[in-house]
Amino acid sequence: MSLFAAPFADGPSRLAWSAAVLSWLLAVPLWFVTKFVLVIAHEGGHALLAKLFFQKLKGISFTSGGGGATVPANDVPWLFNVLIFLAGYLGPSAFGLLGAWMLIHGMTAQVLWASLGFLVLMLFAVRGLLGWLLVPGLIAAIWLIATRVDEPQRTLYTHMWVWFLLIGAVQRMILFVLNRQYDDDVNDSVSLQALTLIPSAIWAFLFLVGTIAALTWGGALLLRYAT
Repeated sequence: MSLFAAPFADGPSRLAWSAAVLSWLLAVPLWFVTKFVLVIAHEGGHALLAKLFFQKLKGISFTSGGGGATVPANDVPWLFNVLIFLAGYLGPSAFGLLGAWMLIHGMTAQVLWASLGFLVLMLFAVRGLLGWLLVPGLIAAIWLIATRVDEPQRTLYTHMWVWFLLIGAVQRMILFVLNRQYDDDVNDSVSLQALTLIPSAIWAFLFLVGTIAALTWGGALLLRYAT
């Protein structure tokens, strides 16, 4: 039996747990690399909500430290601005929950193609060399999984992608809180403090709770469906 066939030996339950463990390895021990993937989902959350509110974007950029920025082209109304900032750290969790719902309804291929479509649309707003390396690189990886990988490995990798979004969001917020990054000059918590007068530390705590809740809910869906 091959290494990649092993997770399927005991059926869907083994697949779900294998995907969760492998994604944890990507999202935690390998965070120094995979944080560049999660920041795409983070900025994608900002960008998606901005476009849903019919706001024009000046651009999306990424930094070598694993950060990023989504810059509107014009002033954004207060309420829209609050919601757009909320969609950053919670964005990967929201995408992960949507992916989990799609997986338990048998839409494995749709998860991959929806991810590809979203990333291609992001390209229109990406600015800077790093962004033009990161986003096309992720597009290429998902494209290969969708078109070149056979079953059952394709299903395993798709589950890993969804688990990674859920776990990576929590990992990001744990580091954010432990390193007291909410006291930095520029981040979503600080921006929300300026908009609402609620301390950035409270926003950081709410983000952490929200990502943990999403992981708990999404993970329960995936594991319960697989049993």
